[in-house]
Amino acid sequence: MKIALVALPRLDEPYATPPLPLCYVAAFLEQQRHIVRIYDQALYQSDPRVDYLEAIRAFRPQVTIVAADNVAEAAAVAGRVTFSGTALPLLLGVRDHLPPWLASHALAELNRVLPHAPEVKRLVACALLALDDDLDRLPFPARHLLALERYPLTTPKGELRTPVLIGRLRRDGTPAPRQPALLMTELRSLVQEHGVRHVMLSGLALTDDLDWLYAVLSHLSNMHLGIRWEGRVSYTRLTTTLLEAFRRSGCEALTFEFAALAALESKSERDALIHAVRQARELGMRVTGHIALDPQYPAIPAVVDMSATFGLDEVRFFVAHPVEAHQYEAADMAALIALAREHYRASRSRQYFIDRFGAHLGTMIWYVGRTGLFGKRWAHPHETQTEIALEHGR
Repeated sequence: MKIALVALPRLDEPYATPPLPLCYVAAFLEQQRHIVRIYDQALYQSDPRVDYLEAIRAFRPQVTIVAADNVAEAAAVAGRVTFSGTALPLLLGVRDHLPPWLASHALAELNRVLPHAPEVKRLVACALLALDDDLDRLPFPARHLLALERYPLTTPKGELRTPVLIGRLRRDGTPAPRQPALLMTELRSLVQEHGVRHVMLSGLALTDDLDWLYAVLSHLSNMHLGIRWEGRVSYTRLTTTLLEAFRRSGCEALTFEFAALAALESKSERDALIHAVRQARELGMRVTGHIALDPQYPAIPAVVDMSATFGLDEVRFFVAHPVEAHQYEAADMAALIALAREHYRASRSRQYFIDRFGAHLGTMIWYVGRTGLFGKRWAHPHETQTEIALEHGR
């Protein structure tokens, strides 16, 4: 059977990443001797000359699965590909991890949209149930069905990088990391089959299980494949010894994920974070902050201003605890995150002058420069005209 998997872009994603859950589904279906293609609409959006619907029509699949975070969006696209046989809108929009509820939600939607056609239903249900299994029992994701080089995932030097799942959360919330030896086998296949040596270890925080982490670091150090990696950690569990082990095993970047309010309310938390950032950067690693915002907290600008003092190389904001849809729609969340990102960049520009000239003189120079009294609009090199126009505290 010919099966097309269509991935819709996520509204809250600043850049496209490979749809790993769909890649696992595709690998499972290929093991069952089906002919599978993946069409990532996020890539087709970047090239208006190519119509993904025409590509699907040329493939002529008997089943098309449209994966999205929102059923209505998936159903709208599924309604446009009815020429390809059975079209199924499913909740499979997650891209860089496998949440424990993913398969059950997709199965519930499958029962609703496909009450008949038992053969197709059985085929898709088996593929979805496979996502509930241990990651080590699944075939490696079908990355050969994606144009990895078209994703905007590169290192600062322009080299291609791609995400690799190191585990997932169980239904009870506990981490389920992969066996280190099997994880190394997948990394080796990435190097040998795709020529990718820069990977983003995603799915879990590396520091969730320290015994497992040290075993992985030992394997990475002994592989001698030139793999460079980055991953998410809890800065509260980092030590000098662990950071040095990161560097020896090829770590090039770390992501610190934390709640903005925790850093704002506790000086000890801020000091620990700043110390961890400084240590990692001294060892040659880039440090990214993944900062959780509370949309109901009124002083988000103050939180963002403080985040600019942590010395992070890059910051991404997200909403940690989704609230009811009638209070905040997805577009409102995206607007909140965009505002926080803009405000952060403006605050970082101010922090640049504070670091050079002190709190009082640096702030004065920053404000005066933005008014144009120096004959031109002053800005830090990373600050755009949009950020210059953003008023302080708004």
